Amino acid sequence: MNHAAVAALLIAAAFAAAPLPSGAQNGTFPFFKCNAKTPYNFPGVSRSYNNGTYCGTLVVTPLKNASDPCANADLRKIEVNINPACDVKNTIVKATINGVPTAVSPSFFVPAGAPEGSYALRLTQLGLDQGNDGDNICITLSAKTPGAANACTKLESLCQAPPGAPPGTCVAALVDTTLRCCAVTEVRPTGVTPARPPPRLTCFYMHPRATPAAGTPFKGEVKGCQWAADNMLKSAVLAEIAAVGAVMDERVTPFSNCSEENAVKSTTNFCWAFNSSAEGAKMQEWAVNLVTKLRLEAIGYETKYKCSPWLIGHQMDVIFGGYGIYPDIPPGDINADANKDAPTNVSSIVCTPDLSTLNYPKCTCNTTMRNTRFGVQNWVYTYPGRKPTTTLYCFTVDVFNATDPTSPCGRTDTLFKAEIWGDDKQRQKLKGIAIQPVGAKNFIYRSPSWGAPGDQTIKVSQLNWTPQQANGSKICLELDSNTDIDSFCMFGLKTCWINFFDESLACCPLYPSTAVDKLFEGIV
Repeated sequence: MNHAAVAALLIAAAFAAAPLPSGAQNGTFPFFKCNAKTPYNFPGVSRSYNNGTYCGTLVVTPLKNASDPCANADLRKIEVNINPACDVKNTIVKATINGVPTAVSPSFFVPAGAPEGSYALRLTQLGLDQGNDGDNICITLSAKTPGAANACTKLESLCQAPPGAPPGTCVAALVDTTLRCCAVTEVRPTGVTPARPPPRLTCFYMHPRATPAAGTPFKGEVKGCQWAADNMLKSAVLAEIAAVGAVMDERVTPFSNCSEENAVKSTTNFCWAFNSSAEGAKMQEWAVNLVTKLRLEAIGYETKYKCSPWLIGHQMDVIFGGYGIYPDIPPGDINADANKDAPTNVSSIVCTPDLSTLNYPKCTCNTTMRNTRFGVQNWVYTYPGRKPTTTLYCFTVDVFNATDPTSPCGRTDTLFKAEIWGDDKQRQKLKGIAIQPVGAKNFIYRSPSWGAPGDQTIKVSQLNWTPQQANGSKICLELDSNTDIDSFCMFGLKTCWINFFDESLACCPLYPSTAVDKLFEGIV
């Protein structure tokens, strides 16, 4: 279920519904042609709370005629006619579905072709279908500025009631993706119903935080986020809930958010709800111990490498709290933070790898990360090679500020060449080298180039890239598809090491980059 979508429905869900005539024409809400055909509605008893929250149940009733063009309609958006006197700029609308906040917040807009002063509330890209029957949908109204006179904190002030209808009556349009299946519904509020308050979410977060020692800014990956959410957060939480017998709120299905947007922000979370704060208290001591343990475990401190290469120079924030957008985490029914609760000898540790097995490069140069402007992103991505039997392993070049821009290395503005640590004994596995500077439409292929036997060095010479050409460029190894990247790159953890030289050859910052597709291959 797309939770962002169902939220949209909440405005209508808080009431008992009665269909209006199908002739909502231009000039009246919703200000476009809207035929009264859709499987979706909000009949039944709504539940209203005194804190500005209104809840109801979505009902899906299949159309009787299965051949009707709208019989399989989805629900893409909901638009609600808003009272012109409502101060929409000072009104906040939040929505939840089954206790889970929606990913996309409701928004106010001025409908095209509407009379001057008209506003509507839109909830779009819902992604709902007929499998969402019975969802519990809630909205909460509040003022941006406390005490603002015209903020719409009740349905009576939010909705433009039709002539003759009681205050608080809302008119909503329910529209599918094609914009052809649409119904206008009048929803009337019921009285305040004593009921359980909305669920209170508790969430478990992990976020890599860069320190000054970080060589490459960490960029999250959907696969990595999902693996961590399932194997480090979800599994630990659900096991402990079962162990202590904590009772969960049955209205909330535990969830994690590893959308592309959230993954790139490098935040992994897992959320659920307890039946009461007392249930959460059963796990408080365990949570404090866990954030201390995961502070080190999540960076690979307990492995032989002492640090996962993609996290060099980072610390792992591990937090229990309420539902929020990191780093703004409100209190939850469990509250623990490795930055505050872990002992100093744990909280001070920064991801620093054991490089005793890194016998590279063979030449003498300054390999310190960030001593020049040129570096590499933390993930190697794979693409099809020129033949069905080959695969491209591509590094992505980053350009950033050198640690000391006034130093001889920091002043360099040319990426002269690159070299990669590779196994001499597997030269036959390397079928070619591909480069793609920024601005080039296609890869430029070169024959493999190796250093002297025993140097374990793949050469990518005569690049001479400016920062503009380098930033986002690709340097790729075309390998036989059955190549074991661990043995070829001679390190492990699906990680290869690359360094970038300036024209003097004295500066050659060395970076790891990990084949993320191979790292999680067969796992997620």
